[in-house]
Amino acid sequence: MVTGKRKKLASQIGLYTLASLIIIFFLFPVFWLFLTSIKTRVDAFSIPPVWFFQPTIENYLSLLRDEPFLKYLYNSFFIASTAAVLAIIAGVPTAYVLARFNFKAKNLFSFWILASRIAPPMALVLPFFVMFRTVGILDTYLPIICIYMVINIAFVVWIMRGYFVQVPVSIEEAAKIDGCSLFSTLMRVTLPLVGPGLSATIIFCFMTNWSEFVLALIFTGIETRTAPVLISGFVTFEGIRWGMIGAAGTLVNLPVILIALILQKYLIRGLTAGSIK
Repeated sequence: MVTGKRKKLASQIGLYTLASLIIIFFLFPVFWLFLTSIKTRVDAFSIPPVWFFQPTIENYLSLLRDEPFLKYLYNSFFIASTAAVLAIIAGVPTAYVLARFNFKAKNLFSFWILASRIAPPMALVLPFFVMFRTVGILDTYLPIICIYMVINIAFVVWIMRGYFVQVPVSIEEAAKIDGCSLFSTLMRVTLPLVGPGLSATIIFCFMTNWSEFVLALIFTGIETRTAPVLISGFVTFEGIRWGMIGAAGTLVNLPVILIALILQKYLIRGLTAGSIK
């Protein structure tokens, strides 16, 4: 009996040790980024790296004082959130139709949606650029919002389709007997049941849009530039401004970390919903 308890304790200790090592491994770059943000230029370029130094907030002050960082941070939030919401608005009804109705070429339509996600984003740059230039909306928010929305729609459809399939049809039929229309049934009955999955989906869409760089670099102008694009500007011919990169990177990561901490219960519920019946 004692031997069994010792084995169980040893296995738990090993499991927690492994989990701690994994967490440290993935959080170390974030920690190092923060350390770089509070180093002077000399300390940031020191080889071997300096672990004990006099911290400074000059990089943060310079970023907020001399660079339009807050404007670009607002652009990132506006673009990421708008594209995520539009993807949800367009993707949820599509996912519901694929989950509840049978029609001709349904499988082909589903594959076409999935193919839009499989296609590499760089393959879409030239067609989108020509289309936006022809319409005359370059250097506005519309191009990058439309691209992010299109990229996210496939993710929303395939994730939400799985959640809708898990909702018993009998619940919706009971709502229809009580006088609910198809739209009312979706809004009042089905969506609340898949609420955790919907929350997880929109969080993932927002995070994907928030950190995207290549498409934002191509399809944003001076007034619509996002924060990740601004960070790339600190790599200059005169050298790399590591302190500014560390400060900007820390501030860009902070909203995502806060959102994950605040909404983690919804995120976990959404990821695990349907795994237990």
